[in-house]
Amino acid sequence: MTELETDLSAWCQSYVDAFNAGDAPAIAAHWTFPALTTQAGRSYVFKSEEHFAKNTAILLGFYEAQSVDRVERKLVSAHLLHKDTASMIVSDTMYTAGGDEIASWQAAYVLQRVQGGWKAVMAVADGETEAWAARGTPLGG
Repeated sequence: MTELETDLSAWCQSYVDAFNAGDAPAIAAHWTFPALTTQAGRSYVFKSEEHFAKNTAILLGFYEAQSVDRVERKLVSAHLLHKDTASMIVSDTMYTAGGDEIASWQAAYVLQRVQGGWKAVMAVADGETEAWAARGTPLGG
């Protein structure tokens, strides 16, 4: 595993730990702002950590309503774009408390090294939207 893969795998695990704790501010701390997400042909800009955390709290409520108990994330690929900029593709899987898979997808991120640590700048969330649409949920609609 390269140093970049090791660093981004650690970022992924930290992100998932915050997610599994239901800690929207801790999830937001993994991002720089303004931040951008794209999905289903639309772009969403989050101007501040607080704005992002508020949206994430709503999303966590949606996941809870879908019986999501925990998520696992695996790094699929990582590429250094410049000395302090990288891209990665991750695979996310959501599980019930009993361990049944609810949904899975791949997402892409662009990250920037800020003060020695990696922070997400943007995410491509089309895979998530498609996964929830396949389940007939409002997030995919």
